[in-house]
Parts: sequence; C-alpha cells; structure tokens
Amino acid sequence: MQTLPLVTVYESDGLRIEAADSLALVRTEWLRPLTGDQFMAEAMEAYKLIVSRKAEKVLVNSQQASILDPETKDWLSNTYYKLFSHSSLRKMARVMPDNLFKKLALASVVARADAAGDISYDIQDFASEDEAVSWLLEE
Repeated sequence: MQTLPLVTVYESDGLRIEAADSLALVRTEWLRPLTGDQFMAEAMEAYKLIVSRKAEKVLVNSQQASILDPETKDWLSNTYYKLFSHSSLRKMARVMPDNLFKKLALASVVARADAAGDISYDIQDFASEDEAVSWLLEE
C-alpha cells in the first residue's frame, strides 16, 4: 500500500479529513452512519477544506457511510457534486462500501449529477483504497 503524507485537518465522530498538500490531495473518511442532516453538514465541512486547500485530487472512503435518505441523495446529485466543478478538483476517487444497497445508492447519485452535465472532473469508484490512490496519483 502506498503511504501518503497525510495530516489530519478535521475530525468529528462521523468524519475524518486528512490532507497531503504536497500532492494537492484531500482524503475524507466516513467513520460511522449519520443522519441526513449530519451527513450534509459534514460533507460541507469537507467541501470547504477541499476548496480552501485547492485540492486537485480527493479520496472519499465511503465504506462506513450512511444509507442515504431521498433528500440527501437529491442534495448530493443536484447541489453537492456540482459545487466541485467550480473548484480546482480534477479527480475524485470513491472507495465504496461492501453493502450492495449502499453502493448502488452512492453510484446512482453520481450518475444523476453526471447526466445533468454538472460534473467537470473525473469520478471513479473503487473496491479498495489502494486502487483509488493509484488512480489518483497517475497523471
């Protein structure tokens, strides 16, 4: 496994955010399932840090993510992923949960945002963090 020079820049009981500024990379990890409102609030913390650090690459570890309610899925599809199109972001790698229902829900959110033409960066889903990091670091 590749070791990234990560420094923790934010941590709550639901989300950890780490940055490797030398790689223009931010790593987020969902630590436990959250309610829709908690999920959206934490996701916005991640967004603010990603933008303020001018991250070009984002690694999202969603293995412990919540089962998303319809309102949260709509917000992700129609608002959240669109925000990054106005940032330095070039690549987002998502490490998906093993749970098929959660995996399909997360995949459908990006498919909807992508279909609307709101995404100006690459998003790929991965089964492991190693695969995700390899893809993020290739030029």
